[in-house]
Amino acid sequence: MVHRPWSVVILVAFAALGSFAGCDWLDSLLDSTPPTCQMTSPADSAAVNGVVPLAATAADSSGIDRVVFYADGATVGTDSTSPYSASWDASGLAEHTWHALSCVAHDLAGNKGYSDTLAVEIAGVGQTSVFHGELEVPARGHKAVRFDASVADTLSGDAQVVAGGTLSSFLWLDNENYQKYVASQSYTALFRQDSFSQMSMRQAVASSGRFYIVFANAGNALVKCWARFVLE
Repeated sequence: MVHRPWSVVILVAFAALGSFAGCDWLDSLLDSTPPTCQMTSPADSAAVNGVVPLAATAADSSGIDRVVFYADGATVGTDSTSPYSASWDASGLAEHTWHALSCVAHDLAGNKGYSDTLAVEIAGVGQTSVFHGELEVPARGHKAVRFDASVADTLSGDAQVVAGGTLSSFLWLDNENYQKYVASQSYTALFRQDSFSQMSMRQAVASSGRFYIVFANAGNALVKCWARFVLE
């Protein structure tokens, strides 16, 4: 009779199991790397109300088991299928209060990956989001955000350059003057701020229609800008 050390027997048994069950099973057993996880909606600092859609991305070499969503530290939803999403009922929360949203991805090996925490504000009555988030404005180019507004509305918001120096102009244009702007013709802005790293504005809408806010970059390098604008 041949006597084999127990360590050899165990290794042979694991090898047989791995061969029988496939590499994925063994990979997940040995995986100690946490998955990546990121909230993709809503945007950080967004104004929200009612039932708020939540979305996230998650990835891991051994596979994702589930993504759990949290609001102010409490579980609000779980999704096991990509694209990962849930809903958060913000009804009844006080206007202009801020709340924390995040998610945690669980992989098949039991590891957890934590997203960054983002903050959202409960919108006031009649408040509508125009844009919240980060913009990349190309060198010698511009980024524009289109929206519709009524004569009873007020456009307000602020913007701050987060990388790349300064922006050459912020413009609020009606549809006619925006078309002139993109055609490099003479135009008239409803509001204009030149050469800024940080700006804010609040101005009543004089007539109903389609409008644009424009972030212009006359420099030779890409500029990243964070902005938050609402109609109220």
